[in-house]
Amino acid sequence: VNVVEALQEFWQMKQSPPPDLKNGALVVYEMVPSNSPPYVCYVTLPGGSCFGSFQFCPTKAEARRSAAKIALMNSVFNEHPSRRITDEFIEKSVSEALASFNGNREEADNPNTGIGAFRFMLESNKGKSMLEFQELMTVFQLLHWNGSLKAMRERQCSRQ
Repeated sequence: VNVVEALQEFWQMKQSPPPDLKNGALVVYEMVPSNSPPYVCYVTLPGGSCFGSFQFCPTKAEARRSAAKIALMNSVFNEHPSRRITDEFIEKSVSEALASFNGNREEADNPNTGIGAFRFMLESNKGKSMLEFQELMTVFQLLHWNGSLKAMRERQCSRQ
C-alpha cells in the first residue's frame, strides 16, 4: 500500500463536495532542510493538524512515508465513534477538570470561568471529532497568546 496516496485519498473522500485539486493537494508535506540522514518530514492535514516522521529515515522518500503513516493512522482512528464529542464525554471531562482544579459545580455552569469556558467549547463542538476539537483549541490558544482574545473581549465580542 502506498501510504502517501492512501492518505491523500482518505482526505479526498472526506471532502464534500469533492475538492478541486487544481490549487494543490489537500495534504501538504514539508521536509526539514538536511543534507544527510536522518531526514525529517512533516505532513499537515486539511484541518491544520500536523504530524511528523517518527523513525530514523535514511531517505527523504522514507521520511515522507513515515509522516504519512502516522497521519493516516491518526486520521482513521479519529473516525471511530468513540472519538466524537458526546454529552457523556462532556460530563466526564468537566467533572475531571473540576476535580483537578478543586472547582465547584457552579464554576462549570459559569461561562466566565475557565472550566465554564471549557464546557462551552465542548458543547459548541458536540458531534465533532477530537481531532477537529484539537484544531479549534490550537487556534483558540494562538489567539490567546497573541493578545487577540483580550482585544476581542475589550470590543465586547461574543464567544460565538
